[in-house]
Amino acid sequence: MKKWFNYIKLFWYFSVNWNPVLAGFILWHEVRGEKKYGIATSKPVELSELTITNGNLSQSSRYEAVNYFILEALLSRLRTIAGETSFTDLGCGKGRAMVVAAHYGFTKISGVDFAKEVCSVAEQHLQQLRVQFPQMEYGLHCQNVLDYDIQPNESVFFLFNPFSDEIISRFLEKVNISTARHPRTIYFLYVSPKHVETFFEFEYEPVYRKRKLKWLDGVILKKEMQHPASAAIL
Repeated sequence: MKKWFNYIKLFWYFSVNWNPVLAGFILWHEVRGEKKYGIATSKPVELSELTITNGNLSQSSRYEAVNYFILEALLSRLRTIAGETSFTDLGCGKGRAMVVAAHYGFTKISGVDFAKEVCSVAEQHLQQLRVQFPQMEYGLHCQNVLDYDIQPNESVFFLFNPFSDEIISRFLEKVNISTARHPRTIYFLYVSPKHVETFFEFEYEPVYRKRKLKWLDGVILKKEMQHPASAAIL
């Protein structure tokens, strides 16, 4: 009963702020997705209700899970253009994107979020998932995203509009440092891409975009980094 009450509140929220058609579409995918993946991630949470350390709340947004339709569309398309195995969710919340990524074949999954409570929920979801995907390796990092240490094997990053353009820009600078040391192609899956121009400033190229009912929007951005030896040959 409580779950359906949360669904009704979610429908009302999207109806009031956008329109009933969009609200119905989102709700249908919420019910379908939560059942398909066996998780509970629909209920939004305000930042004021969470335990947060070392984070700038004015440059962050409340916990709100990405729509399953857009998430699945981006992951499905990425699978046709890249064979990457890593997936890092920036502002991972309760772990929805990481769980779905595992179902799409990603085996090295990481999540970063500065809110203790949602990280705990994400941990529970990923622990349950290991029974189904024993080969999966995951790591959860409850910290400010700008303090996150990018690993040499990380090549796919996901974000659902969780940060300001300033934070995105500073994180992209960290990615540039990482790729300078360990050249590789980087992909960003960016949903509700409010600050997509920031990626253009860092020379990322949009390779796919999915829109639905005007408000649902997601883009895959790519930046190909050549090894210095290969660049010299060209």
